[in-house]
Amino acid sequence: MNHIIIEGFMGSGKSKVGKTLAKNMGLPYIDVDKLITSKMNMSVNDIFERFGEPYFRAMEGFILKQLLDEKKRSIICIGGGLATFESNVTYLKKLGKVVYLKKPVAELAARLEEKRADDPFFKGTKIADKVKKMLAEREPYYKKAADMILDAKGMTIEQMAEEIQKQLG
Repeated sequence: MNHIIIEGFMGSGKSKVGKTLAKNMGLPYIDVDKLITSKMNMSVNDIFERFGEPYFRAMEGFILKQLLDEKKRSIICIGGGLATFESNVTYLKKLGKVVYLKKPVAELAARLEEKRADDPFFKGTKIADKVKKMLAEREPYYKKAADMILDAKGMTIEQMAEEIQKQLG
């Protein structure tokens, strides 16, 4: 397959970049988290709370496996923890090229402060501290899964989409 898969930490702009890239390239846009929440009729937070992370990661793998049958080239956006599971990375590699949107902690934290201050995920913690810790844990997985690492520091959504299209289009 030659899908383009967008990965990165929450707040990196994956969804917006994916939608912009899909529009610019005239391709369908697929959001794995949205497929899961639609199938489960629950939010991501509710799924985590009720069934736990291993269940959610298994659902991601199930969706990725289904996407292997998707013949039309698409832009696929994945959740921030998907690449931390080796079996999911195997599916990603079969699906196409994986782009890691690499953003510095300060940019991620600022965006998350703005958008997710009420998110139970960050309850009782400083967002910047949690981002720093989690990014340190996840970044090796992002890099391992990536075919392209886009250093997106200070880049707008449009600039990121243009750069991806220029390199992988």
